[in-house]
Amino acid sequence: MILQSSLLAAHARHGFATRVGGVSRGAYTSMNLVGKWGDDPAAVAENRRLFAAAGGFSLERLFVAKQVHGVAVIEVGAAQTPAEVASVEADALVTNVAGAVLAISTADCVPLLFANATGTIVGAAHAGWRGTVQGVVAKTVAALDDLGAAPRELHVALGPSICVGCFEVGEEVAREFAEAGAGVVRRDLGAKPHVDLQLAHRLALDQVGVSADRVDGAPPCTMCEPDRFYSFRRDKGTTGGHLSFVRVGV
Repeated sequence: MILQSSLLAAHARHGFATRVGGVSRGAYTSMNLVGKWGDDPAAVAENRRLFAAAGGFSLERLFVAKQVHGVAVIEVGAAQTPAEVASVEADALVTNVAGAVLAISTADCVPLLFANATGTIVGAAHAGWRGTVQGVVAKTVAALDDLGAAPRELHVALGPSICVGCFEVGEEVAREFAEAGAGVVRRDLGAKPHVDLQLAHRLALDQVGVSADRVDGAPPCTMCEPDRFYSFRRDKGTTGGHLSFVRVGV
């Protein structure tokens, strides 16, 4: 049901959901944690209950923003409620509030989870191609730095997401990645260019001072493994979605 990064596990409780272990049916089978694509709301609610139980946290402390494929970062403070945060347009969250659980939803995009060495400051970011080229990684790291977690202290895990072999794009998208770094745009994998989102994030993290030995950056591919993961691209939009979470402390 939940995958973990051995690198991040020493610093913060966290997890990346798979599609296994829930109650949803049909195209949403079975651990669909996202309600926006047509699943039964009652099934999504039960899946979230199961997910929280497996992750060892309370749904009353789960914060998920309104994702819009942008770069806005929200700092979750002690006085905020999950309902308040749910109405805010943002694709990354950071906090130093004990017990707060930050989560982002994906179904091919890259989920990134962050924690400082002591696990007292954490963050979560959702990064599709638009957020990647617009700098969501740099924005999140800057917000964590403002809370007191310097880039050199961070540990980061990339979660299940579409791999370079599956992420075929048009020339207009490839041009957006022209400055992302060597190897991000590949032209040897087919008639159209492909983009390596995972490499793009590893390079972006390096550019803002997060060393490579503190990054778990080779996750499984959502599109390649239909039995384990949802994929918006593979399933042409009729699909479920994952949550990835991180909580202050282990």
